[in-house]
Amino acid sequence: MKRILYALIILFGFVTIAEASGDPIKNFYRKYKKRDQVFNIALPGVLTRTCIGMARIFVHDEEAKAGLKLARKMKGIRLLVDNGHQIPKAAGKALIKDLGSQSNMETLVSVRENGNYTVVMGQIKGKKIKKIVVIAFEEGHFTMVAVKSRLKIKHVNQLIKALQKRAQKKKDKQKKTEKEKNSPMA
Repeated sequence: MKRILYALIILFGFVTIAEASGDPIKNFYRKYKKRDQVFNIALPGVLTRTCIGMARIFVHDEEAKAGLKLARKMKGIRLLVDNGHQIPKAAGKALIKDLGSQSNMETLVSVRENGNYTVVMGQIKGKKIKKIVVIAFEEGHFTMVAVKSRLKIKHVNQLIKALQKRAQKKKDKQKKTEKEKNSPMA
C-alpha cells in the first residue's frame, strides 16, 4: 500500500512540474489575455479551416486564393494584441528566449527597424512546420500570433514560386504597355 501511495505522489509531482513548465506560448497567453486593452482570440483548427474555406468562395484574387489554400493547413491560432502598455517588453523578450530553449523553436526571421522589432520563429520537424510564432514590438504595441500547422515546406515553396511567377507576369505586362505608349503610332 505504501508503494502505491509513494508512486502516486511521485507521479503527481511529475505531472505538476510538467504542467508548471508547460508550453511557453500557452503560459504567456493565459497570463496576459485578461488584462485591460489586450485583445485576444484563440481559434481551434476546425473553426480556422472552416472560415478559410468559406473565405475562398468570396476571394477572386489569385494571390489571395493561393494564400488561403495554404492557410487551410493551420490547426489553430492564438492572437494577442496589446495596445495599452499592459505587456512589458521584457516579458516578450523572455517569451522569445523560452521558445528557443523550451520549445526548440528556431528564429526564422528577425527584423529591427526604427525602434520596432519583429521575430518569426518556427518549429520544424522533418519536412513539416509544426508551429509558427510571430512576435512584434512597436511603439506602445505588442502583438503575438501563434499558429499550429500541418504545413509542409514544399507547400510554402509552391506558394512562393506562384507569387514570383505572378509578379513576373505583372512586370512583363507593365513593360509591354509602356512600350506601346512610347512607340510611334503608324
